[in-house]
Amino acid sequence: MDPSFCVIDQSGVLLQQNEADAFPLYSITKTIIAALILDMQLEMDRPASDWLEKSWLPQGNKISLRHLLTHTSGLRDYFSVDAYHTAVKAGGAPWTDDKFAQHTLRQPLLFEPGQGWAYSNPGYWALKRICEQESGMDFATLVKERIAGSFDAPSFSVASGLFSEDLPKYDAGWVWHGIVCGNVRDTAHFMASDLVSSLARQLVPVPDAGPTYPDAAYGLGVMGDLSGTNYGHNGSGPGFSTSCFHFPGSGITVSYFMPYDGPEDAAYAKMQTLANQFGAF
Repeated sequence: MDPSFCVIDQSGVLLQQNEADAFPLYSITKTIIAALILDMQLEMDRPASDWLEKSWLPQGNKISLRHLLTHTSGLRDYFSVDAYHTAVKAGGAPWTDDKFAQHTLRQPLLFEPGQGWAYSNPGYWALKRICEQESGMDFATLVKERIAGSFDAPSFSVASGLFSEDLPKYDAGWVWHGIVCGNVRDTAHFMASDLVSSLARQLVPVPDAGPTYPDAAYGLGVMGDLSGTNYGHNGSGPGFSTSCFHFPGSGITVSYFMPYDGPEDAAYAKMQTLANQFGAF
């Protein structure tokens, strides 16, 4: 599969594109989950325990939707668990929800909710489950009806099982919050929407993000910077790297997806190059 990219202006007009088939969006799925939470008009300061039993999330009475969305919950991530990486490399069936929870949600918090920042994929699994319980629909149906349909993004769909010929031993279930697949154009139109713009209005600082992300911040399911020059999300996982960011000053949105195995955020660098070429900053 070749790299795929597009640039759209503030009116949604294509300025440049090289569009291929749908890619696994990986963590761009977090922005989609956050958009579902906002679209359902759920109160951000409600505790997760309103939906998730203590057996799943022991500290749920102290963790709000806002904490989960901004990665300020204190929940751990399975990427720091050696057993997870060993199991993925073995190429077998993904862990059950219960086993994921044993390694993450049921472990002691890294900090009191709201008192720190730590990226947590399990926090977004919790948000996905809340969306499903609130709506009475599974995640795949939610994405089809409330995202793909509402945002004219027909390529969006939820992956399941062995979803890519390029990844014959990698099951979508290893990404616990789910993987939405989509093409660059639909992703750019989604990221440029008013609903996603609302997600970027409540930013918290991200400490120690490194030189690639100066002034780094995280909103409700979107990456960005504290000065507000851009917001969006990256995605990385086996076989692929993806990046899609909107630049409010110019109104330009850039998506760049590529086949890639290596350091994270390879597509982010390509996205930035395109953004510079079109004066997005």
